Amino acid sequence: MADILSQEEVDLLLTAVTEGDVGAEQETAKSPDVPRLATYDFRRPERVSKEQLKGLQSLFEAFARELSILFPPFLRTVVRVDLISIDQLTYDEFILSVARPTALALVNMAPLDGNAVLELSPAMVFPIVDRVLGGKGQTLAEPRELTEIENRIASRIIMMILDSLKRSWDQLIEFRLSIVTIESDPLIVQIVAGSEMVVLVGYELHIGEAVGSMNMCMPLLLLNPILDQISQQTHYMRKMSAKTAELTRAVIGQTLTKASLPVDAILGQAVLPLDEVARLQVGDIVQLDTSPNEPITVEVGGISRLLAQPGRKGEQSAVQLTGVIRN
Repeated sequence: MADILSQEEVDLLLTAVTEGDVGAEQETAKSPDVPRLATYDFRRPERVSKEQLKGLQSLFEAFARELSILFPPFLRTVVRVDLISIDQLTYDEFILSVARPTALALVNMAPLDGNAVLELSPAMVFPIVDRVLGGKGQTLAEPRELTEIENRIASRIIMMILDSLKRSWDQLIEFRLSIVTIESDPLIVQIVAGSEMVVLVGYELHIGEAVGSMNMCMPLLLLNPILDQISQQTHYMRKMSAKTAELTRAVIGQTLTKASLPVDAILGQAVLPLDEVARLQVGDIVQLDTSPNEPITVEVGGISRLLAQPGRKGEQSAVQLTGVIRN
C-alpha cells in the first residue's frame, strides 16, 4: 500500500520546493521523458527518400544522355542536354511557376496509372521547329502559341523525347507512353489535386547557339508503385570499392575459364553454283580456296582467332597453332 504523507510532511516538502532545496536532477528524474520534436511542414511533405532520389537521378541522367544522342543527327547541329535539378513540390507550385504561353504535353504513363506533364519552353520549341523547317534554329523575340503546323512538329518531337524516356527506363519498367493533348496554358492542365506532391525534373538544352529548358512533372501518386524498385536499382548500381571490384573480377575470370566454346579448324572454303551443289555425289572432289602451304584459320566460338598448320597426331587429324589473329 502506498505511503500517505502527513500534513506536516506536505508542508515541509512545499517549503523545500519554494526555497530551492529540491534539486533539478531530482525533478527531472521524477518527470516523464520529454518527446523529441521535429519541424514538419504539412504543405511540403517530403515523401521520397534519399535512396529513391538517387535512383531517380540515375534514371533521369540516362534520359539526358539518350536525348543528347537523339537530337544532333535529327537537328543537324550540336545539342547538349544537362540535368539541372530534381525537386519535390506541390502541383500548384509547379503550375504557378510555368510561364505562359508554353508547350505543355499531357503524357499517359501506362502501365502506371496516371499522367505526367512534359513542358517545353518557347526557347527550346521554336529553335527546334525552325531547324526542322530548314532554318538556323533562331528563337523568337516574343513567345507566342504554336500554330497548327508547329503543333504537329512539336508532337513529333515530343514522341521522340518519349521514346528516349522509354529506353532510359526499360530496365525498370516497359512504358507505353502516349500524348493525351498539348496545351499552351498551364492553368487548364490538371493531372492531380493542387496540394499533391510531384517530382519536378529540370533540364537545360543547348541547341546550337540557343539555350532552352525542359521540365518533366511526375506526381508521386504515379511513381509510388515503383519507388521501391528504383531504390533497389540504386543499391545495385552503387560504385564498388576497389577491393570488391578486384574480387568480383577474379570470380568472373574463374567462371569464364570454365566456359566451353567450340573450336573449328577451317581448311578452306568454296563457292559453287546451286546446280553443281545439287549434283554433288560421294567421291567428288571440291577445290578449296586455300593453298597447302598457307596456314588455315581456327575459329573460337565462331570468331577467327588463330592461325594453324594442318597435320596428324597419331591416328587423328590435328592442327599446330602458328599465330594469333589480332582484330
